Amino acid sequence: MEKKQPRPAMSAFLLMVTMSLLSTALSFFVAPVCEDLGFGRGSFTLYYSLMVASGAITASFLGTYMNKHGVRGVILLSALWCGAGFLGLSFSSHLWMFYIVGAAMGFFGSTCLYLAANVIVQQSYSSRDASAVLGLVMAGSGIGGVIWSNAVPKILASMGWRFGYRALGACWLVLALLAALILGKQELTSVIGHSRSGAGGTSKKDALRSLPFALVVCVMCILAVGSCVSQQLPAILGGMGHEGDQISLMISVMTAAAAVGTMAEGVICSRVGIRETMLGVLVIYIVGFLMLQFGGNVYVALVCLAFGAGSIGTLMPVMTRSIFGGRDYAAIWSVVISCSSVASFLGAPVWGMVYDIFGTYAPALIAMPILLVGAIVAVIGAFR
Repeated sequence: MEKKQPRPAMSAFLLMVTMSLLSTALSFFVAPVCEDLGFGRGSFTLYYSLMVASGAITASFLGTYMNKHGVRGVILLSALWCGAGFLGLSFSSHLWMFYIVGAAMGFFGSTCLYLAANVIVQQSYSSRDASAVLGLVMAGSGIGGVIWSNAVPKILASMGWRFGYRALGACWLVLALLAALILGKQELTSVIGHSRSGAGGTSKKDALRSLPFALVVCVMCILAVGSCVSQQLPAILGGMGHEGDQISLMISVMTAAAAVGTMAEGVICSRVGIRETMLGVLVIYIVGFLMLQFGGNVYVALVCLAFGAGSIGTLMPVMTRSIFGGRDYAAIWSVVISCSSVASFLGAPVWGMVYDIFGTYAPALIAMPILLVGAIVAVIGAFR
């Protein structure tokens, strides 16, 4: 397969748009489902946490499979599996039904497609080109989020939440199948050849026992915990005295900055280098948290936070490949994703617990810059 061929990038971009169905579109179902069935919002949204947890369990196994057999079969499985999962959600009437279906969907859900998109890019383009391509690909989740944010509320208002789940299932099925079709059978042969040819790099077994791997996981987990602030931002901004419409505008600006940021990080990385770009973005991330806590332009702070969180999808995969090579990239990266999923699963409630205990988010906002300084040290150590 030609290294400059656009089809892998187009396929990976569609996977990220598809993934945003779970990361963005599902949030609009909380109110209508809970009001209709009488669920508490906290107990209902636990099904999404179970979805994330089950994705962390299967990520490592999927990475090993992709490394040997390619990603096309996994994408096809995800299309059918999650398409059926959305249908199952539409027929659910009790919490335990949502929990079971949600946990099952997670096995081949957003984590699966995120891993597949990264593997496609990293194994289809050179190290220099991959960072820029990945920046464009990761913007797909932001673009998808904008699409679903406008379409889903209208569907729910006119057709109800049960039809809404079915509509999302149809969208997942069509988009994932289209991504697999665009990718074609060429990719499968290419990846198998790449794996068997003895491509340079560290084996999964050696990587997992190395200090650089521990440092990479440390950085990834810190970034994952930091990104959990997005779930608390409406409350944080409301506590600062901003009104509802203004908060919506601020979140929209942050979403747009995230899409632009991922593309910019990819381009800068291809020009400057992954180590320097990663360190620069971590500094920007620190500035964002400090400005949010100690004052400053809120819009600038949110843009900084968007750039920092964007490094999870854009820079961390490139950093992992840069350190460990392409030999067992999919298998190694899948373990890193599993660790970050666990960090997100634990980090999200911690942000809420901080507020419950102290009555303010200040301790968490102050702790994050300290953790990010640790991430800077870990990045330097990993490359050494």
